[in-house]
Amino acid sequence: MAATLEQNLLRRSVVGDLLVKSVERNPNNRILRFRDKNYTYREFNNIVNRCASGLSSLGIKKGDKAAILSHNCDYYLFYSWALLKIGAVMTPINWMLKDREIKDIVVHSESVFFLVEDILIPEVMKIKDDLKDVKNFGYIKLSDADVPEDWLNFADLCSEKYPAEEPELILDDSDPAILLYTSGTEAAPKGVILSHGGYFSTYAAAPLELKITPGDIMLLGAPLFHIAATYLSFAQFAMGNLLVLEYIPDMKEVLELTHEERITHWSWPTTVYMNLPNVPGFENYDLTSLKVCAVWGALVPPALLKMWKKISPGITYLHGWGQTEVNAMGTMNIGKEFEKNPESVGKPMTGVELKIFGPDDNELPVGEVGEIVLRSKAVMTGYYKEKEKTSQTLRGGWHHTGDLGKYDEDGYLYFVDRLKDMIKTGGENVASADVEATLFEHPKILEVAVIGLPDDTWGEAITAYITLKPDAEAGEKEIITWAKQNMAAYKVPKKIIFMDDIPKNPSGKILKKELRKQY
Repeated sequence: MAATLEQNLLRRSVVGDLLVKSVERNPNNRILRFRDKNYTYREFNNIVNRCASGLSSLGIKKGDKAAILSHNCDYYLFYSWALLKIGAVMTPINWMLKDREIKDIVVHSESVFFLVEDILIPEVMKIKDDLKDVKNFGYIKLSDADVPEDWLNFADLCSEKYPAEEPELILDDSDPAILLYTSGTEAAPKGVILSHGGYFSTYAAAPLELKITPGDIMLLGAPLFHIAATYLSFAQFAMGNLLVLEYIPDMKEVLELTHEERITHWSWPTTVYMNLPNVPGFENYDLTSLKVCAVWGALVPPALLKMWKKISPGITYLHGWGQTEVNAMGTMNIGKEFEKNPESVGKPMTGVELKIFGPDDNELPVGEVGEIVLRSKAVMTGYYKEKEKTSQTLRGGWHHTGDLGKYDEDGYLYFVDRLKDMIKTGGENVASADVEATLFEHPKILEVAVIGLPDDTWGEAITAYITLKPDAEAGEKEIITWAKQNMAAYKVPKKIIFMDDIPKNPSGKILKKELRKQY
């Protein structure tokens, strides 16, 4: 017998309901600041509900896909929460993608609604006629850019002409919540389906894992199309706290907002922590409010942590490992354990079971390198329209990550490399991340990315792409000579390529496929 709405509300675990609970507990707390706009929990939720009503009036219903192409803004969050509440499936798109790549995602996802930031509309207009499933286009007005007359102004869909009552519909934990396309740093993006139940488990665990307490204030610059940004914003909303949202990460603005709002929590890739001290006047900003700083990236160079411990000795630092496919729920290394052992990505998070498998899917003993596999409620339900790839990735009830790692005797996990980033050179297997961590210790190096390039002699020649620190000067001979003194001979790069800026995606992840394209 079908459950009634009342019965469904009592037994389901869906994210939209948790926002409602936060509003009930903290109606007058600030939930969001974006630029010069501030919202309380009550105001935010009312706008979300009006948006849900507005989208429903367009015929968008449970299970429909709805895409968005935008930088971070308040409307992005209104849209995502409204879709969660009506059971539609949001499809975020990386705003750095070009027309063909955007088309591939919108077409593949079968999105019926497409919301686009005004300055990004020209890219969409190139492929608009190919988006056959899209019934309505909407725009977010953030600048004075021209917008098509026949597109819907999203602000109108959030206006008071729509009711602010909570949407009433039956949702199950297994229903899809988001269709999130992987960043495609090495290959074509895959559509990852994350369920309401998976989102809920992330929401519930995030405050504990990130050491977030009532009253904490987080600055978020990570792009909202990224799973990490979702994870971080959920954690703040779960605690009734304030999220300060940046349009895009800007080093000076990061320092200004931290100083002004007394930010307690940062979460940045290693590249941001490397560059912040180079901002003119850095020493004049008050960063004493900072309590917890998350550092993300494949590996945190020990020299980076030492530098920041000198800058802000009272901060608790944390680092972890995760993927889009696991809802950012992987491992965490925090506080004194992280400072003592920054090479480790920590231990499995709450509700996560993680093992190291060999080529035959057999569990490997402590100390041996193999593929990281895990299972939890947060793991994706699959890749959209890719049954074979889903079956292969989730075989045996474990999510096979494609990442290499190992455990130590104390149960700490060490990320070794992506399977595809292992370099086979002269009969040896070399982890690119290992070479990168050592090169970063060089006093003149700001950023480094290491890849293997085809070579007749070595099979693959270890090649290091390097950005030097401001005003630093160094040549290939100096770097290679230093490397020979600090790493095994077979790991020493055969070639050094200097760059003004190593290509990255908006999340700060280095795009090694772009480096390979230059070969």
